[in-house]
Amino acid sequence: MTALIGAVRGCHSRGVVHRDIKLENVMLCAEDANAVRLIDFGLAVQLKLDEDGAVVPDQVLTDSAGTQAYRAPEVTTAGYEPTKVDVWALGIVLFSLVAGFFPIQEARVEDWRFKRIAQEQLKGVSACDAIFRMYKRQCPFSAPLRDLIDGMVRVDPSKRLSISEVSEHAWVRAPPGPYISDESFEKPRYRSISAIDADVDSYHGVPPEDAIKICRQKANRGHGL
Repeated sequence: MTALIGAVRGCHSRGVVHRDIKLENVMLCAEDANAVRLIDFGLAVQLKLDEDGAVVPDQVLTDSAGTQAYRAPEVTTAGYEPTKVDVWALGIVLFSLVAGFFPIQEARVEDWRFKRIAQEQLKGVSACDAIFRMYKRQCPFSAPLRDLIDGMVRVDPSKRLSISEVSEHAWVRAPPGPYISDESFEKPRYRSISAIDADVDSYHGVPPEDAIKICRQKANRGHGL
């Protein structure tokens, strides 16, 4: 995630917004276990830059490009500030990696899971807590991880973290946990930043049976709104 966040921050600093960040577009590197490549810029946009090469602020896009499970809610409803949609998608990627399932089917009110998250956020409830409550489970994430994901998947984009704030977050800047041997991966497990095993009786380290399974999804581009 540190490498992926760095890649997106580099893109945004140059006015490039990916708009289709998802697990399928993150490639591992055989030569460097700590490196990743962000690929497929087919839906990316180049924002306007000023004479000094800085991104012109307050630019708005109106097309609904993206992939269903990763697309930010504002993309399908109104004009949007483009860089925040990449942060939302990164939040979905991060949640999916540590939880083993998608948090929502799609960020639209027709998806009851998303609707529940939006309602709970208005009450000040963490998105992670809201998601696990749907499955009658307690969120097993560490406090820093839960705080980061909640900041990345804020339904209101004005309250969502920027990529700079994400990269400076305590969870991202913390040193990695201890090495976990291959013997630990006999089955899916929940893990937090400290790599403490959350495989307790109420979780069993396995995603809920009725959760949305991670699967490959195709991107699409809608018409301008």
